[in-house]
Amino acid sequence: MKILFITPGCFDKGGISRYSRYQITALRELYGNTNVRVLSLLGPKNGDFEVPFEVYWNGKGADTASKIKLILLTCWVLIRWRPKIVHTAHINLSGFTHFLGKLSGATTVLNIYGLEIWSNPSKDALYGLRRTDHVISDCYYTARYVKENNLREKNNVHVIWDCVDTDRFFPGLPDASVLALYKIPDPETHFNIVTLGRLSKTAAHKGYDRLIKAFAKLGDRFSQARLIIAGKGDNVDYYKDLARQENVFDKVVFTGMIAEKDLPDIYRSASVFSLVSDRGPNRGEGIPLTPLEAMACAIPILVGNQDGSQEAVIDNQNGFVLDPFDLERHAACIKELITNPALLTSKKEMAKKISTEFFSYSDFLKKTKVVYENL
Repeated sequence: MKILFITPGCFDKGGISRYSRYQITALRELYGNTNVRVLSLLGPKNGDFEVPFEVYWNGKGADTASKIKLILLTCWVLIRWRPKIVHTAHINLSGFTHFLGKLSGATTVLNIYGLEIWSNPSKDALYGLRRTDHVISDCYYTARYVKENNLREKNNVHVIWDCVDTDRFFPGLPDASVLALYKIPDPETHFNIVTLGRLSKTAAHKGYDRLIKAFAKLGDRFSQARLIIAGKGDNVDYYKDLARQENVFDKVVFTGMIAEKDLPDIYRSASVFSLVSDRGPNRGEGIPLTPLEAMACAIPILVGNQDGSQEAVIDNQNGFVLDPFDLERHAACIKELITNPALLTSKKEMAKKISTEFFSYSDFLKKTKVVYENL
């Protein structure tokens, strides 16, 4: 079965690119490398993944020239190669690829994730979402949103949760040299609350400001608690000023950018991982990858209840699902984990178990196979 896979990018560390990489890898494993041709608008650049990733064609950026080349090459591949399936990795490309797919007689598939669905998508994007033959969502929340808001003519939105590279992310003691490099306190003597991501104004929904305020509510009683905020972005100075205002700056570590190779040890340095996002126009998550990677390292997670994040926690066994704006509850959950070692141990064990059962690549591959066999 010939598959044409069109993506805005599959080389960088962003969630959509990672998801595309897993899908492409799964499809190549299922149907063979020669039967999967990948067109990527964005190409590789410095700071991307260290492991090369082969595609049929990639542009040099989101400039007009690359977009024109993508359009022309898509038409050429459809006419000459005649794929049976055209798989589009982002809604912004869906109107164009669905139209061409229909002209060529190919079945069309579209990926959806989260905020791009409820953040005023263009008419072209909504047309593609409504008319594409099949849709794959990375979480049930987004799939329900599409159904409840009548954004599809057909009720065939498949859900395939994102997955984690368990060859990289697994339990263990963090490397002491990595802790020293980023000035992270020893987790043997401290209770480290870790978060990780883009510290930018455009990612304000991730709630780093709320996390700082919730951490401040721990007070002086929990002197061993530390907040580790990992990542870089244009909002770092704001978060540092907020930590000063909340009188916790001496207990907050801003690591700066984390090298890809150091990510597993950053997660392993945590006692709990927190990413409690809120949802709204241009805000929210599908199912974010960082809590899943933390779980794979046997770290309990705190996530929000307004988007797909909540699906990473199952029956509170591996963490807590929180109202993003209930800072008292956020702080209370952290206190409970600090004061109840047995509960912390139980949630650590369940974090790893749930990660293996529901968020492994083998599960991702199995679900991809089921979806594709029933297109």
